[in-house]
Amino acid sequence: MADQIYDYTGPARVCHDGHVYYNEHVMREAYELPPLEDRDRTKASIDEPLDVIISGGSMGGLFAATAMRQAGHDATVYERTEAGKMKDRGAGIIAHPEMLAYLESQNIADWDELATVTNRTQHLNREGEPIDTEGRATYTTSWDTVYRNLRAEVPDDRYRMGKQIVDVDQDDDGVTVTFQDGTTETGDLLIVAEGYRSHTREQFLPDRSPEYAGYVAYRGVVPEDEVPAEYETRFGDIYNLYHAPQSQFLTYPVPGPNGEMERGERRINWVWYYPFEEGEALDNLLLDDQGRQRSHSLPPGLMREEVHDEQIEIASDVLPEQLQWLVSATTEPFVQCIYDLAIPELVFDNVCVIGDAAFFIRPHMAAGTAHAAADALELAESISNTDDLETALAEWETDQVEMGYRLVEEASRRGDRYTGQF
Repeated sequence: MADQIYDYTGPARVCHDGHVYYNEHVMREAYELPPLEDRDRTKASIDEPLDVIISGGSMGGLFAATAMRQAGHDATVYERTEAGKMKDRGAGIIAHPEMLAYLESQNIADWDELATVTNRTQHLNREGEPIDTEGRATYTTSWDTVYRNLRAEVPDDRYRMGKQIVDVDQDDDGVTVTFQDGTTETGDLLIVAEGYRSHTREQFLPDRSPEYAGYVAYRGVVPEDEVPAEYETRFGDIYNLYHAPQSQFLTYPVPGPNGEMERGERRINWVWYYPFEEGEALDNLLLDDQGRQRSHSLPPGLMREEVHDEQIEIASDVLPEQLQWLVSATTEPFVQCIYDLAIPELVFDNVCVIGDAAFFIRPHMAAGTAHAAADALELAESISNTDDLETALAEWETDQVEMGYRLVEEASRRGDRYTGQF
C-alpha cells in the first residue's frame, strides 16, 4: 500500500522538486543553439597554461580534460583500467539539458546524437497499469554513448590506460604522482576523478569512506527489438515507475549500443532498488561466477546463475508482469551497491577532488553525471576567471561543497523514503 511507504495516501509518487524531470515545453529549442555548422569549437589561448594531471578516465575525468583543454591548459588523463577493458558502467543515464546543451554548443556532439526523450512518466500498479501519468519530458542517454563522444575529444597520447596513482607528493614546484608501475609524473594541478572508491581521496581524508545505505540497485538493459508485442506499448517513449513496500523499479529507453536513436534500435534500461543486509547476504550477492568476492558492485556478465534465478523468483512475487519480463530477459544483469559519501573539503593545496570521489549522490536525484560535469566545468571557469590558482580553487571549493552536501542529503532522504527505510 502506498501509505505504508510514503507519508501520504494515494498513488505512489516520486518527488520531482529539484529533480531532472522537465515539462514537455523544456526542449532543445529553449536553449536557442545555432546550427552545428555555424559554431566554432571553443579553445582559449593563455600565456601560462597549467600542466594538469587527471586521475580517472570516466565521466568526471573526461569532462575535466575537455574543460581544461578548452580553457587552454595541457591536460592528461590517467585511467587505472587497462586498454580494451573499459566496460559499460551504469548503462542508463538521465541527461540534464544543460549538459546536452554544453556538449552541443562546444561542437562535441549534437543533442540528438546523445539523448532520446520520453514524453511522459507513468506510475504503475501491481497489475502493471498506469494509475497516474505526468506529462513530463525526460532526456535519457547511456554511459557508453556519452563516453564515446567525450573520449573522442581527448587525443590518444593524453588518455593513458593501465595507470593507477598510488601516492601523491606536493612541493613548491607542484604535484608529483607515483603510479602502481613505479613511474611518476609532475604537474601544476591534480584533479582526482577516481569515483567513490578513490584511493587518492583516502590519502588526504582517511576517515571519510562511503557508507552503505542498506540497499542495492539491480540493473540491466534489454534490446528494444526483443520486447514482445504485448509489451511494446508498456515501454517505448515512457518513463515507468513502480513501488513495492521496500523497493522501487524504474524503466526508460536509452540509445542502442552504438548510439542508435530510432525506436526499435534502442535499449530499455531498468533499475530495481532492493534492500540487502550488509554481511553474508550481500557478500553472496556480490560473489561473481568466477569465484571472486566483489565488494562494492558486480559488473555485467558476472552474476551467478543461481543469483539471477533468485532475482527472477523475487520479481515474480513483487513486480508487474512486464517488469518481471525485463528482469528475466536481461542476459547480463549487474549490481551497484548504494552508498552515501560527503567530504568537507575538496582542495588540498594543488590537488582537487571532483564528482563521485567527493560526493556519492544516490541515483534518485539523477545527478551523478551532471554533478561530475558541473564540478569540472566550474573548476575550469574559476581558474580562467581568477589570476591566482589558490584563490580560484578556494572559490570553486566553497560553491561545490555546498552543492554536494545539499544533493547528498536530499538523495539520501528520497532513497530512504522510496525503499521504506525510515
